[in-house]
Amino acid sequence: MKRLLNAIWTVLSSRTLPPLVCGVFLLTYIGIAFGTDDTLIALMAFTRTSSVLVVLLALIPLNSLCRMLLETYRHHKRRRAVNCKEVETPYGLFDESVTVPALPTFAELEERLNSEGYRCRRTERTLAAWRGISLFPARMIFLAAVFCLFAGILISLTTRSSRRMNVIEGEPLPTAKGGGGLVERISLMKSSGAILDKDLIVEVAQSDAGDGRKIFGLYPPSLYRGYFVYPRYLWIASVIRFSAPDIQPAYEKQSALNIHPPGKEDRLEIPGSPYQIFISLVKPDDGSDPYMTGRITFLFKILKGKNLLFTGSVPTGGEFVQDGYRLAIPDSRRMVKTDFIQDYGVLLIWTAAILFICSGCVWLPVAVFLPRREMVFVREHDVINAFSRTEGRRRIHAGVFHEALDLLEARQSTNP
Repeated sequence: MKRLLNAIWTVLSSRTLPPLVCGVFLLTYIGIAFGTDDTLIALMAFTRTSSVLVVLLALIPLNSLCRMLLETYRHHKRRRAVNCKEVETPYGLFDESVTVPALPTFAELEERLNSEGYRCRRTERTLAAWRGISLFPARMIFLAAVFCLFAGILISLTTRSSRRMNVIEGEPLPTAKGGGGLVERISLMKSSGAILDKDLIVEVAQSDAGDGRKIFGLYPPSLYRGYFVYPRYLWIASVIRFSAPDIQPAYEKQSALNIHPPGKEDRLEIPGSPYQIFISLVKPDDGSDPYMTGRITFLFKILKGKNLLFTGSVPTGGEFVQDGYRLAIPDSRRMVKTDFIQDYGVLLIWTAAILFICSGCVWLPVAVFLPRREMVFVREHDVINAFSRTEGRRRIHAGVFHEALDLLEARQSTNP
């Protein structure tokens, strides 16, 4: 049983486990790519339905936790060895180990290492030397970031839910449970940012449920009643009234029109009749965007079957009347097709991004300017077990370590 547990621990804490799991997903991705163009979306959908892939993906955050425990244990043991408090010889904790004949005292070796800039601590049977700062905090932050990243991906794949709803200016914000605050204004304006050239802002008043006033933008997504709000597409919600000599009563309905930007055309079929209306936005002569200015004028084509009856334009609040046909658009409002996504894995993914940045900010200056370098010499009977480890400037440290070994061997050869 102990061997089995040791084998499981060795696998779960292995550095090679995450690359192997990522390799399986890469091969799966390549296989799916032969059958579909939306490979990534198909891989996500396939992972949700495959227990094997879900378990494989869960191994990566589990591996990160195991490595954090292992790194903490090894760091603690090394600290005890460097502080000359470790009773056992620290095998397996250092990069290099060498056995040389024993000397009666470490005094001369301590003096040599002090001259090289190392701080030393000596007991009767142990000499430890070190300099620099340990990268242990950076490694722990990095492993925590890996855990958050893949745990977030796992949670997103297995629990994510999405609803696409129409957010219309002047109407309540749709939510899963209803009762959202009133959408006071939807505005599109020029952006001063470096990435996006326009900003979309949705202003929502406080609701009866006590939600405070909210302002939603494109990025980063805002959280509203447990759902992240992702505005996707700009539409126009217009009230369309149409009557013809052979239509009784007149047709009237608020229709969502996918006609932004100007030049894009949408089709409206009049139910129970052969009539179709094709609608698009008029592009102003000054080049302005009707969605930004709010001055909305519609181009229309009225067809009966395949026969074109009329073409023209009508502004919001206006109407077109000819030969018994009447088309009126008394009201138009800005509308945004919006995804309401319940995905708590996103929080972990954002946390991972912050932790990766923090890890890099800690690792880079320490690794470049003050890397940790350690040596431990332990006398056991008639030999000295020498151990060395470095987190940077490997050649310089290896030179000092091997000079120390040469000194031990030279002094031993002069002592009978």
